[in-house]
Amino acid sequence: MERKRFLAVVMTVMMVISMIPSMVFAAAPSGELGGKLKIKGLAAVGVALSADYAKVTPEEVTDEDFTFSWSRQTGEKELTQVGTEKTYTITQDDLGCRLVLDLTPVDGSGLTGTLTAKTLEVAATEEEAKAVEQEAEDTQQTETADGTENAQLEETADGTEDAQLEETADNAEGSQDSENQDVDRTEDVQQNAGNEQEDESQNTKGQPEETTEGTDDSQMKIYTEDQLQVDENGNVQTDGSEKDQKTYEATVTVEDSEDQICDFGTVKSDLEDVEAQYVQITNTGNENLNFQEISPEHFMVQDITEPLSAGESVSVWIQPREGLEPGEYDDMITYRTEEGIEVSFEAKIAVEGEDDSSDDEDLKPSDEPSAEPTETPDDSEAPSAGDNADASLEAQSLEVNTGSLNFSDIEENYTQANETLSVTVTNTGDGTVTLKIPKSDYFEVMNEDGSEAVSGIQIAKGDSLMFMVQPKTGLTKGDYSDTLIFESEEDSEVAAQVTAEVSVKEAEQEQITAVQADPESFSYDDLKEGYDTPEATTITLTNTGTTTVSLMQPYAEYFDIGELSASVLEPGDSAAFTAVPVTGLKVGNYLDSIQIAQTSSEGQEDVLTTIKASATVSEVKKIYKLSVTPEELNFGKAKEGYSEAPEAQKVTVTNEGNTNVTLNAPSGKNFKIGKLSATELAPGESCTFKIRPKAGLKAGSYTESVVIDNEQQISAEVKVQFTVKAARKAKIADPADNKITGISSDGYTTQSKITFTAVGAGMDNESPGKGDVRYVPYNWKVINTNSWSSAPYTAAFGITKAGTYTLTVTFDRQKYNGSEWENTGEQDTKQVNFSITQAQTVTATPTPQPNGATAKSAVKTGDTTNITPFVIILAIAAGCIVGVVVYKRRKK
Repeated sequence: MERKRFLAVVMTVMMVISMIPSMVFAAAPSGELGGKLKIKGLAAVGVALSADYAKVTPEEVTDEDFTFSWSRQTGEKELTQVGTEKTYTITQDDLGCRLVLDLTPVDGSGLTGTLTAKTLEVAATEEEAKAVEQEAEDTQQTETADGTENAQLEETADGTEDAQLEETADNAEGSQDSENQDVDRTEDVQQNAGNEQEDESQNTKGQPEETTEGTDDSQMKIYTEDQLQVDENGNVQTDGSEKDQKTYEATVTVEDSEDQICDFGTVKSDLEDVEAQYVQITNTGNENLNFQEISPEHFMVQDITEPLSAGESVSVWIQPREGLEPGEYDDMITYRTEEGIEVSFEAKIAVEGEDDSSDDEDLKPSDEPSAEPTETPDDSEAPSAGDNADASLEAQSLEVNTGSLNFSDIEENYTQANETLSVTVTNTGDGTVTLKIPKSDYFEVMNEDGSEAVSGIQIAKGDSLMFMVQPKTGLTKGDYSDTLIFESEEDSEVAAQVTAEVSVKEAEQEQITAVQADPESFSYDDLKEGYDTPEATTITLTNTGTTTVSLMQPYAEYFDIGELSASVLEPGDSAAFTAVPVTGLKVGNYLDSIQIAQTSSEGQEDVLTTIKASATVSEVKKIYKLSVTPEELNFGKAKEGYSEAPEAQKVTVTNEGNTNVTLNAPSGKNFKIGKLSATELAPGESCTFKIRPKAGLKAGSYTESVVIDNEQQISAEVKVQFTVKAARKAKIADPADNKITGISSDGYTTQSKITFTAVGAGMDNESPGKGDVRYVPYNWKVINTNSWSSAPYTAAFGITKAGTYTLTVTFDRQKYNGSEWENTGEQDTKQVNFSITQAQTVTATPTPQPNGATAKSAVKTGDTTNITPFVIILAIAAGCIVGVVVYKRRKK
């Protein structure tokens, strides 16, 4: 009885153990592929790449679940398969290209869909590849900072908002298979960075309340993409949703200055001609700004009178105050708003004193009140003198000793005014006056010693200053009057004026009679005997005197003189005539004096000027010279056996000498020469003839010089060229060159993956011609027949039964018709034998069928557990059961 129980227990345990493999097999992954496939390894020559399934769904997929296809991307969409193994080692041929991995589930695996991953461009070394990856990461960070990705704003503890841009994951749960095909190595790096950041945020030790699930909505505000704006500093701005928070901010920018300094440089004490500079003030807040009026000590600036709206800018001018004493001025100018905002910039100028400034030695810039300029860049916006006047100043008053300065008449073209008048200015007020010297276009105001009077001179109460006034040099004929206003720099309304007047009369002219010839001489030095009439010389006569002249018609012995264009010339007027050597002068030198004269009131002839004219006639030397156009002719190329010779081309022969020539007919060896259109050529005349290659020339290059000569032993030649190409022979591929590569002579096991490539003869003919023949792999067969639709002609398979097999590949014969390859209907087959031995470890071996193959393969579960021990245990358990049954029957 105890033995029976023991046997029952043993059999139960062994049966339970034998059922474990079935449970293991049931755990194989299945369903639609998703998530993100990545490639392990740097994109560098010599590195081995493999698939990374960390982000792939369903989980637990392995290399055994897929067939592999590694391709090299040479264009935007041009792929060339380079491998079908689980790993791929990058070669030198891949340099500069991207590698694409395509995974297809093996038949019967229970998986659907495909996975695709792509590397960055392959670099020469691992260091360069790392640099490329780093650059990709930096590019992603830059795009994130610029607001090109989705943005999330999180409120910080002090109530301000920090902007953080996060990339939306390209392969979120539920992504389509087509999305996986566009993923590249750059996106892998970007997603890893985003995932690590998210994991760190959700797993911060001691801060579980900051995880995504625990975030309080009141502490976070999410903005849509159209609400986000990124300013030039990289700060995220919204569309104004936070309107309850008012901001008052402003910035100032000095035109053409990075240091925000208006530097007027060094100038003379007269500041009237100093140009204004401009600064731009921008409201960078979200509320209007109302600026207050300002009045700097040494500079005059434009006030901002209108409210400045949010985001708007205004340009204001700044200018040194006129009357600044010699010295250096450096002011910080600040615009203030009623809202408490200040923007400042620096203004600088250095004022140099005049050579004679003894009257100003005791004056310093800081001791005197600033003076208002009489002119501003914009009179409508410039502050008035009263705006800067000190209300505490004592009453001022100025008087002059005369109300008018009347100068004697001046004769036109004077070099210096011969009269100077004085005016005395007296301070009749209660305090010192800083005097502003008047400016005039017609009169000069000078100090009593004759030096230039400069504004800024101070006149004490009751004192007087004398100034000298004279007309400026260069005034033309006319009457001139100007009001000279001497005014106070402290108050422009305090002034005294005097009117200055002068008349400039026309100068009496001296009676001068003068005529200027242009040119004063001319010559013809290159005339040859028998010359044609050369181009005439034009002589211009100008009345440079002060009286009217009546010219006589000039004449010459050896020159033909044309008619005068005018005979009566007022002062400043001109007339012209022509002169040319007479025709038929013999060899020799000829000289003429062409006189320009007028008849005086007494009837005498007065010579006003003489023009020298000369001519040299030399003996003619005979010149023989021929030229051809064109000098070279190229008739191109033709195939041997051409039916028609190329079209004839025309050649022009020109007599460039000075003597008649008689041409001889040209001839050629391999070229047919036409007749000359003329054989007698006078100087400058031309004739033509035609040239063409002869018919029936054999293959070769033909170059000749066709010579055109004459009886005078001069010649010209034209080089001609023509090429005859040998007829092309069709390239006929030999079917004996069809082959199968990749099958190992060492044999395979029932667990081997067998990969081979079919190579057709003539497939390397990249520039086919009409009549060329090649062979293209069509299908292959071991047990089943499988076809190829396009290159690459590579396939992989596995066989689970030991034995000797034959791989047969059929090749189609194709012929090129001039535009494409066409099947001729003929085929060639090649075979290779191989052996399969039983593997020591029995596993479920799939038979993958890439490239559209239709053969079936065993179902693969994804479990690689060795089931042999379980099968043995099951057999022992079954034997024990049979033994117990037999034992019981015998005992009965």
